[in-house]
Amino acid sequence: MDNHFGNMLRQLIENNKTKANIVSEKLGYDPTYLSKWLTGKKLPSEKNIETICEKLSTILSTGKDSERIKDKLMVAYYSDLGFSTLESNMNKNISVVTSKTDVVDLIVDILKQLEYSGIKDISINTTLNLFQEFEYYIEEIISMLHNMNLNSLRLNTCGLFSNNTYNPLIFCNNILSLTSGDYFIDFNIYKQKEELPEVLVINDVFAMNIIHLKNVVFLCYYSFDKKYIESIKNSFNLIMPHLEKAFNYVMPVSLRKTNVQVNQFLQDNISMLFSESPSILLPKGIIDYLIDNNELDLEGKDLEDHVNYLNQIGNVFEKYTKHNNLRIMIYESMLLQYINSGIIEIGGYKHKFTKEQMKIHILYICDCIAENENIEFYTISDTINFDTYNRTPPSIFFSPTSIAVGSTNIYTNRQSCNYYYSTEKSIISIFEKYLDTIIEKSSCVKISADRLSTYVE
Repeated sequence: MDNHFGNMLRQLIENNKTKANIVSEKLGYDPTYLSKWLTGKKLPSEKNIETICEKLSTILSTGKDSERIKDKLMVAYYSDLGFSTLESNMNKNISVVTSKTDVVDLIVDILKQLEYSGIKDISINTTLNLFQEFEYYIEEIISMLHNMNLNSLRLNTCGLFSNNTYNPLIFCNNILSLTSGDYFIDFNIYKQKEELPEVLVINDVFAMNIIHLKNVVFLCYYSFDKKYIESIKNSFNLIMPHLEKAFNYVMPVSLRKTNVQVNQFLQDNISMLFSESPSILLPKGIIDYLIDNNELDLEGKDLEDHVNYLNQIGNVFEKYTKHNNLRIMIYESMLLQYINSGIIEIGGYKHKFTKEQMKIHILYICDCIAENENIEFYTISDTINFDTYNRTPPSIFFSPTSIAVGSTNIYTNRQSCNYYYSTEKSIISIFEKYLDTIIEKSSCVKISADRLSTYVE
């Protein structure tokens, strides 16, 4: 068994320059109990662990950091407890669980152990339909991944897309939750085929396969055995080349260079949900300024590509977008942040507008709304969270032929890296229903051109 709890407790005792027998006396436990905790031979009772950690934090803190010490001890304890459950099965060739909640608990325990082992890169490859079969349980896995301080996550999963397969609110919230991490996430959903073996592999250290018998019996076999893992991994590798991607990771630069972003602005019936500054309907004067001044000091091909992109979107906004059916939704805090900072991302590059440029931009959007009754502008109250697991909810760009989801770091120096794209009709339909659902909520308010103009006047 890993001994995170015992090692942390020993370190706290040493830092406080006290002795284990003094701590055990203050705690009210026999010294032999504390000795077993320190060496990892035994864990405290789960029934009493919160009380024990609270007392230990009081004994071993200066008072100010008591709550932090308690939380750390609790986390260490449950990591060891989870590992002890796994450890009993590690020497077996194969083990079994019989419910979806047990499967989720198992995956979370594996992730905890990888975190405590210092693993910063997670790979999960599965033919499971995680976003349907586990739609009510997957939040716990997503939350665990976001709390692991990862460098990267690579997740390949499957989905069965047909009419009424998914609850739009749950499906989209789970997708947005997953893609909202502030680390690199390569996330792909493949179209699931019938009679596909249901397997899952995590970091070449754990594998499982699930069997449904007549849609009644649920059996999940899993193992830490290297031969079993290799067998499941080989099965996955043989299956995936024959499956079609329905939702996939794309490099931000590829969206720009393949004109995907421009094509979305060209189309009618567009909906956009911004969790960043509203980079749409930029007036020609601002576009010309950005081209003439090159404030980003770009050179060579980078400059040529960016100028070309700016010219393209400037023409598209003027000739098409402002005349089309368009719904713009933005979190009110993001609108206010843009108005106060002037920071905006255009074509993958961060620009900082002057106060006057920002005002011109917003008032131009107001003019477009006043001239075209088919342009609707909504603000979303930040007091309502559609998904508590989103760190920064990604932006959504929706058109009748595609859906793009992007998570940017606009107010940091970090390069934006998490973008996802789909032309799968069923996924487009799901996101359309999701956006419709958001608009129907009381927290989403349609505002007029006159009301929008008051933000900058």
